Amino acid sequence: MAEIPQIPAEYVWTGAGGVLGRLMFHAREVQRGRRKPWSGALLYDVPIALGMGWSAYGACVWAHLAIQPSVTAAILASYLGPYTLDRMIGRVADRYLGGKSA
Repeated sequence: MAEIPQIPAEYVWTGAGGVLGRLMFHAREVQRGRRKPWSGALLYDVPIALGMGWSAYGACVWAHLAIQPSVTAAILASYLGPYTLDRMIGRVADRYLGGKSA
């Protein structure tokens, strides 16, 4: 029988940080009345949470940061979500590279 490969702890921690960040975002949306506490939207948040957490981990590895700031970055990135980060990067690019702001 084949051995199951070990998942590196960094991916587990940043993935969990991503899920925590999306749960914080979901709780805020529930408080504002934009979402129900239990809905199908939670299922769509799982891939976003993992993707944002692991993307933040990749950026932190590139920047040679330890695991603690990587988990913090994963929580922050998934709380903000892809749309907010896209707008922030777009504004910085517009400011420094010229162009119209969205």
